[in-house]
Amino acid sequence: MNKILVNDDNEIAYTIEGQGIPVILIHALDGNMAAFCNLKNELKHNYKVITYDVVGHGYSSKPTTFTLDDHIEDLKILMERLNLFDAHVIGHDMGAIIAKGFADRYQNCVRTLTLISFDYTNGIHGLNKLMFEHEEEIIGFDKEEALIILFPYMYTARESAKKWVQKQRIYARQKPECSATATRAMMTFPTLDNEEIMGETTVPTLIINGKNDPLINHDYTENFTSNNLNITVKLFAESGHAPHIEEPLHFLTAFNLFVESVKV
Repeated sequence: MNKILVNDDNEIAYTIEGQGIPVILIHALDGNMAAFCNLKNELKHNYKVITYDVVGHGYSSKPTTFTLDDHIEDLKILMERLNLFDAHVIGHDMGAIIAKGFADRYQNCVRTLTLISFDYTNGIHGLNKLMFEHEEEIIGFDKEEALIILFPYMYTARESAKKWVQKQRIYARQKPECSATATRAMMTFPTLDNEEIMGETTVPTLIINGKNDPLINHDYTENFTSNNLNITVKLFAESGHAPHIEEPLHFLTAFNLFVESVKV
């Protein structure tokens, strides 16, 4: 693990492995770079793979406030410090929103965009909705305990998902106060109409969602992608909120075929 100073106050922890065209992996809310350990190990045979802890997570700095704009600019500075002109960018959950925002602002820096468990209309509200639906089960528990109770509702391949969560906690356990700060920041992310947002997309984009993901508003997907030839959507039938973990071979195949299809 290395660290880079992205401004006067904040450092970003990152890893870089492999050779070739860069692939940047951006993790979910309350996650860290260990979330992409398995995918990194697969991709590094053909790509230069960069994983990093988003500010407020893992071993990166923990400022008391930050915004989506901060995350976007952190990624731009990280690429500049690593002398990366452009890259394939993959984001999961919160990471997908950061990736989309980055691609909108710096489209020349993004070869392809892969968005996992992506829903611009919901943001953090998908999780809030799930908690409300099961409030009798989680009443009296803190957020971390509530997520354990809600785990069976969020994932289909539960053993794989459990190992994935444990791997992240072994690497760096998110403190409650850091989780609260990151959650507050995500609540300020735009929750705009997906059709409006995705209609502007010019970067080749692959969206991979789990069919059983309760945090995603699936009703929007077909509507906002049908008229945009730059967007490919895959719905993984045996997945919940982490299709790249629950169906890893399916994900890797879909990503590789997508990248091949957009090569010039």
